[in-house]
Amino acid sequence: MDAAGPGGGPPRPEDRPPLTPAARWSAPRLAATALGAFLAAIVASTAVVLLLGLRGRPPEQRAAEEVLAVALATAAALLLALFGIGRRLLGLTARDVGFRAAPARTLGVAASSALGLWILSILVNAVQISLFGPNPQSLIVTIGAHRGLAALVMDLVTGAVLAPFAEEVLYRGLIFGGLAQRMPMAAAAVVSALLFAVSHGLGVVAPIFVLGLGLAWIYARTGTIWAPIVTHAVVNAVSLLLVFALSNP
Repeated sequence: MDAAGPGGGPPRPEDRPPLTPAARWSAPRLAATALGAFLAAIVASTAVVLLLGLRGRPPEQRAAEEVLAVALATAAALLLALFGIGRRLLGLTARDVGFRAAPARTLGVAASSALGLWILSILVNAVQISLFGPNPQSLIVTIGAHRGLAALVMDLVTGAVLAPFAEEVLYRGLIFGGLAQRMPMAAAAVVSALLFAVSHGLGVVAPIFVLGLGLAWIYARTGTIWAPIVTHAVVNAVSLLLVFALSNP
């Protein structure tokens, strides 16, 4: 996952993007921050699901505005907990999780690389389906049942804005960045991608794992969290638009 150094040799420390702060994070405190953010997201999403009466309702019967409300609560709780706990335990700042200036050219490359990453994840998903059968995410089932332009806009906000932003800060900015302090970039990418994949459900572990590896590589090469956010957003937007087009003939 490291870029090659001058002359094709192994990368030197000074050649790597500044993924992590100079101060080394404590492993237990890093784990506590990540776990706290993840649990806060679960609690918030569960609370909204119960409040809206979504528990027990089939995914295809959930309206776009209801899904958006759950996504808003989830993303807000995750980010608030991540920075709240992280500031106390790690001295965390926005820059520490990758919020650094991103040149337009970098974001353009990130957006254009999304198509290749999307195709690769689709191919891996096809292999997984051929081996174990289809097991789509409930969100895809839900979005496939939505109709109309208003629903599409809300679904895009849910899947191509809120989810990429919150997930990249957690899995690439905090977890991958923290792991990269104590292990090789490739190993950090594998571990963070595996956690990212498992959180999406066992039915899509393989394609999401591949996507996570690609997003970690993009973050490592650019040193700004905005790059994988853009790539992730484009990947999700393409998927959602395809689902919408196939479901709204």
